[in-house]
Amino acid sequence: MSENNALPIKVLLVDDDKDYFTLTKFIFNEFKSAQYELEWVNNVEKALPLMCENSHDIYLVDYRLGADDGLSLMREAKAKGCRAPIILLTGQSDIETDHQAMEAGAADYLVKGEFAAPLLERSIRYSIQHSRTVENLLGSEMKFRSVFQSASDAIFLVDQRGNILLWNNASESIFGYREAEIIGKPAISLMSDKYKRKALKVGLRKTIEKVLNPLSGKAIESTGKRKDKSEFPLELSVSVWRTNRGIFYTAIVRDITNRRAVEQLLLHEATHDALTGLPNRSQFTEILKGAIKKAEADENYKFAVLFLDLDRFKIINDGLGHVMGDKLLVAISRRLAHCLRPKDTVARFGGDEFTILLNNLENNDYAVEIAERLQEELIQPFTIDGHEVYTSASVGITFSDAAKRRPEDFLRDADTAMYQAKRAGKARYEIFDSAMHIRSMNQLQTENDLRRAIEREEFFVVYQPILNLRSGDIREFEALVRWNHPEHGFIPPDDFIPVAEETGLIMAIDRWVLTQACRQLCLWQKNSIYRDSLSISVNLSTKLLINTNLTKQIRDLTEEMNLNPHCLKLEVTETSVMENAETALQILSDISKLGVRISSDDFGTGYSSLSYLHRFPFNRLKIDRSFIGRMDTDEKSEEIVRTILTLAANLNLETCAEGIENEQQFRRLRELGCEFGQGYLFSKPVEAEAAEKLLGKRFEDLLLTEKVNTSFPANEGSYIELLKVQ
Repeated sequence: MSENNALPIKVLLVDDDKDYFTLTKFIFNEFKSAQYELEWVNNVEKALPLMCENSHDIYLVDYRLGADDGLSLMREAKAKGCRAPIILLTGQSDIETDHQAMEAGAADYLVKGEFAAPLLERSIRYSIQHSRTVENLLGSEMKFRSVFQSASDAIFLVDQRGNILLWNNASESIFGYREAEIIGKPAISLMSDKYKRKALKVGLRKTIEKVLNPLSGKAIESTGKRKDKSEFPLELSVSVWRTNRGIFYTAIVRDITNRRAVEQLLLHEATHDALTGLPNRSQFTEILKGAIKKAEADENYKFAVLFLDLDRFKIINDGLGHVMGDKLLVAISRRLAHCLRPKDTVARFGGDEFTILLNNLENNDYAVEIAERLQEELIQPFTIDGHEVYTSASVGITFSDAAKRRPEDFLRDADTAMYQAKRAGKARYEIFDSAMHIRSMNQLQTENDLRRAIEREEFFVVYQPILNLRSGDIREFEALVRWNHPEHGFIPPDDFIPVAEETGLIMAIDRWVLTQACRQLCLWQKNSIYRDSLSISVNLSTKLLINTNLTKQIRDLTEEMNLNPHCLKLEVTETSVMENAETALQILSDISKLGVRISSDDFGTGYSSLSYLHRFPFNRLKIDRSFIGRMDTDEKSEEIVRTILTLAANLNLETCAEGIENEQQFRRLRELGCEFGQGYLFSKPVEAEAAEKLLGKRFEDLLLTEKVNTSFPANEGSYIELLKVQ
């Protein structure tokens, strides 16, 4: 068919009368609006191939073609692919012929002898234009059906009565119904039972009016029902079409089963711990909020919150590796869950901390029973990849009461009680009381004051002499930090040192004490005849001990002050060494290479003394005061002291006894071979000026029993102070 109006319109006349061709040709010559090319064939055999080839823009077919008829030719041509319009030419006009022509596919029909040029031209142009319009519409419909059927979402058309009119392939895939099964059926059959009951109760027409109309242009999530009765989540979009034939609804449905699964996975990951699968901190807080609301609504509803922290987990984690540590946490989480009822909740709060919510308690004793059961379970060994691992836990407990509290209040109180359990010796539980909160607030205030104390230089150093028990000479001091609070006066070390260690402020304090002690030692050496024979001992906290810059800091400090490193002694506790064994070993070895001497402080109170003693570069063992203080009354304590002294002698290590407070302890330690000692028998810690006066003092009078004044109260002064006035 010609597409360009500038080209001649090609017309084929099919008529067995040559005279009529001549007449028709004459009529075509009168056409003015366009150019036409008229061709002629006189039988069906010639016409059919040309019509099937669509080689012309329009065909004029006579009703009578000899033994054949034009209607049959039209039908056969259309069946074989003729798309160009066909005008039937008849000898007479009647309704029957009209119907036959339309049924055969004629674009128009004209009565021979009754039309002039304008009528024929108008009929031709109308037929061609109509044919092109129909062809375009068919093309659009084919495109629509192609999109409609190839869409991945279910698309179906519903009339105002709620019956399905159209149904695409995706609808069949999603819902399971073939088109023949669902066309004409109510769309309500695709709804879940829950929504179907609601719709039937309200009425289908009202449901359509109240639900579908307002949803036009929006997307909602709902639940559908398949042919096999299974239900699934879906996303539904509805469009409303208002026509003169009524209201229609186009529904687009997407199966969101996979999306829901992903959403559920993301939600689970957001609310649960990735390692243990337990609820995480945020989820536990939400669950706790629910328990608080229940308790506020029902005075008989009681609950308890437990805060659990593993003891020594860091040692296990560092010693066996993080992978083993993670496996241990998983095993612990399973044991914890096994001890609880289904209605209780255990969560991993973070790190090695767990929280537990005990719901609907009949009495508080149950929470205590659970805490004891948890500890019994946790002290049983864990077998992780062939390793037998032991641990324990400190537990804090708080109960709901009439007071209105937020989730963070319960967690804070349980946490406070847990830290009290740790301070009391670990592997135990504590129940929160108001006094703990007061202590906690005091600790917080102490922390704030400590930060300001460093800035304001409120600390000062005191020095306690260390006596050579054999010669009675003083050539060494232990530097100890003290705090003079501007409002509260002198703060005991036991009150602020634990807070400083917990908050990390101890590192700054330790460095300051180390610097002050080295500076003071340099002054004493400069002003004293003893010079390099003088030394000073400084305690190192756990946090400073594992500082990888410590070796450099000590080297820089001794070089800056021109101090012989051999005169500096660093004291570390067994606990601080064991908590970070490998790091501590490396750092202490490096420090020892500088010439600095290392002492094991509080020896005998740790848990792996002998197994690690040979690995570390210790020069001295300091026997803990707890053993010295019981030597007078406890034979076992004296035997422990004897054993430590024998061990030190065999390992060629110096020994120093702490806390010597009476002559009997002094004499017995000398007899047992202890080399050095310190305690209130000799002097309490004093400031630098007073300490300097002790240099050169001898203790011949202490070595003679009859000259010792044993009635002098040790905590009120010292023998040294008496001697200072002589």
